[in-house]
Amino acid sequence: MSESLQIGRPGRTAMRESRRLSLSSAPLYTSLVVIVALGILISTLLTINEHQAFSEHIANIRRNFNEQYRGRVREELDKAITFIEHQRSQGDELVATEIRRKVQSAYTIASHFYRMYRDEMSPSELRSMVTEVLRPIRWSDDRGYYIAGRIRDGILDLFADDPSLEGQGLDILRDDRGMRVADAMITLVREKEAGLLLYDMIKPGTDDNRVSKIAFVKHFEPFDWFIGAEVSQKDLERSLQETLLKRLRQMRFGKDGNIIVFRQDGTIISHNDEQWIGRSVNDLTDAAGNAYGAVLLKIGIDRPGGDYVEYAADEAGDGKVRNKLTFVKSYRDWDWVICASMSMDEMEQTISDQTVTYRRIATKNASLFITLFTLAMILLFISSYFYSLKIKHGINLFTDFFRKAADEKVKIKKSDMTFTEFVDLGHLANRMIDDLVLHEGRQRRDELRLDTLLLLGAMHDLPLEDKYDFILQRMVQITRSRGGYLALIDEAQEHLTVCSLEWTGDSEPEAQRSARGRTVALTDAGLPGETVSRQGIFICNAPKACTVSSIYPYPGEVLRHLDVPVRSNGTIVLVAGVCNSPDNYDTADARQITLLLEGLWLHVLKTNTEKEMARLERQIIAVSEQERSSIGRDLHDDLGSHLSGVELLSKALQKRLEREMPEQAGQLGTIRDLIREAIEKTRRLAHGLYPVHIIEQGLEASIEELKAEIESLFELSCSCSFDGPLAWTDDNTATQVYCIIREAAFNAARHGLPHYISIVTSTRGELLTVTVSDDGCGFNPEDIQGGIGLHTMRYRARAIGAALNVVSREGYGTIITLSGEVLFA
Repeated sequence: MSESLQIGRPGRTAMRESRRLSLSSAPLYTSLVVIVALGILISTLLTINEHQAFSEHIANIRRNFNEQYRGRVREELDKAITFIEHQRSQGDELVATEIRRKVQSAYTIASHFYRMYRDEMSPSELRSMVTEVLRPIRWSDDRGYYIAGRIRDGILDLFADDPSLEGQGLDILRDDRGMRVADAMITLVREKEAGLLLYDMIKPGTDDNRVSKIAFVKHFEPFDWFIGAEVSQKDLERSLQETLLKRLRQMRFGKDGNIIVFRQDGTIISHNDEQWIGRSVNDLTDAAGNAYGAVLLKIGIDRPGGDYVEYAADEAGDGKVRNKLTFVKSYRDWDWVICASMSMDEMEQTISDQTVTYRRIATKNASLFITLFTLAMILLFISSYFYSLKIKHGINLFTDFFRKAADEKVKIKKSDMTFTEFVDLGHLANRMIDDLVLHEGRQRRDELRLDTLLLLGAMHDLPLEDKYDFILQRMVQITRSRGGYLALIDEAQEHLTVCSLEWTGDSEPEAQRSARGRTVALTDAGLPGETVSRQGIFICNAPKACTVSSIYPYPGEVLRHLDVPVRSNGTIVLVAGVCNSPDNYDTADARQITLLLEGLWLHVLKTNTEKEMARLERQIIAVSEQERSSIGRDLHDDLGSHLSGVELLSKALQKRLEREMPEQAGQLGTIRDLIREAIEKTRRLAHGLYPVHIIEQGLEASIEELKAEIESLFELSCSCSFDGPLAWTDDNTATQVYCIIREAAFNAARHGLPHYISIVTSTRGELLTVTVSDDGCGFNPEDIQGGIGLHTMRYRARAIGAALNVVSREGYGTIITLSGEVLFA
């Protein structure tokens, strides 16, 4: 706890505590709060009560008017739909009566001609005469016409709507199901002599031009005819719709009540303002610019039962906005949407009058209440002002504290507090500062530890001694110590070697250096030996317990110390310790050191493993090269010699056969060519397996031979250039470099299909850079699966301590670069 909050002399502290006031002992302030709260509560309740009463009154007015308006517009729309249905039913009856009368007229005409000319003209001539008389006759705005056909012969004699069909078979008339319409007509006249027929007909000569027809047919026996009159139901319906729309446009009811009709595609077909007819209902907008026409259309499509819409618009064009109520309902039979709308100005005027009255009364009551409440507030303001200043002062202290706590870590003094509650808060705030300092310290130590491990991972080329020193320095820094050590334990757990020692004190540097690298028995190893014997962490924060005889390897006085062991496979392999921190050591310090040591040990194991792998790779390469050389010598000395001897014998035999058997001599010549080709291939194979010419002639001459070999085998252009002399550290390095160049060039020639291959070497001191490039098809290195060419080249590069880089792109060739310090400077 801070010294500023410690208790002083009892008498003075008691007097000071008695003078302090708690928030609960401020009655005037509390009364002020209560009065304000009551005033606000009472005014709120009065306001809510008055507003609720007014709202209920207005809602009652609006509800009554709405019920009247809604009932009226729905009633008017139902009347309009009833009127439409009535007119449609009357229209169907009138059409049936009319076409029946038309057929009877045609029947009378045919009978008259038959009686007048049956003795003078043949039946076919009479039929033609009657046909010519009936064909031009039309009715129902040219939508009705006559048809006639012979029943027995199945011939269509009259089809006034399309005379081109006359003279064809009755099969030409078919309904939408493919059935013959004439069959139905013939059956009807045979059974009933006359009758009405409804059908959907596909117009002849079209694939799908369906037309709904209503027809009346009657049998005329003298001509063996059925005489009919038919009309398109769609045409009749269109005529009826035009008539009904004119009537609906003229309907008026209530105040500004009218009927609007539009199709389900949004086209207005009836409106009291004729300039809207033919336009889209989506163009109808209210005074705010909102498209209420789109709402009407959505309701007409989505709600078959209809719904109401309210909007405010200037439909009359006189600049006066009127609230209107509309009932929308779809008429599915004709894909219409019918709207009945009327003005609600009367309701809005009534509501406006009531609102003015309410505001006048509410203003009067509010003025009275504010006057009384202000007098009460003035009486209490003076008494509460003093205490408010005290509270404000205390709050400002805490505000400044929290504003500066993160950066300055300044604590609150107890003497600055007025109320006892603030004193308790001050204690908690100061404790928060202590915790904040502690946590920030731990965070900085964690960050430093992580930074240490990251830097350790980047120290690839430094010796282990430098890494040990670096880790020890960071351990001392993290624990704020003045000394420390690192010691390695042998496998037998009997001896200890100090690999790093850090000490800040009065001891001589010579004593400090003598302890580094010294191997001692664990029984004489002081603090690290005691740690190994304890098999755990050793913490000592008592200065008197740290005697001089037990502080090895420290060269000076040790006041407190911390020693931590590290295990590998259950055995202690490393011990580290720090000493003389200004604060006591704890488990958090031990944890930091343990994590650092574990990271160090893993890094050491990884480094040793990498070195061992590199050694094994070099050994494998050397063994493989010995085997390749042995195989190459065997091929060259044994198989090559045998083949050369066979070639010489075959040559002598060929000369002998040329005189005696010329034909066989030619065949033997072919055999000699094959033998010479085998000898050449054997020489090349032995040359690749046992590249002795690299050592004898040098890498430049070997690459020149490789260039000639590639050009002769693959019919492409190859170039090579050398920048600087080549002096090898050993023959194996030169052999590996040549093998990498040969593998890269042959892979490019075989798989890349190039026209040109370039081999370039460059030397800078010990650094050698070899580049093999081509202009072939290229490849994606990530897509190469299972091939050993690139793997072998990288393997050889690692074996000589070099790096291999492959850059390739499909369609842009390949560049392989070998670089490393492999030369003798």
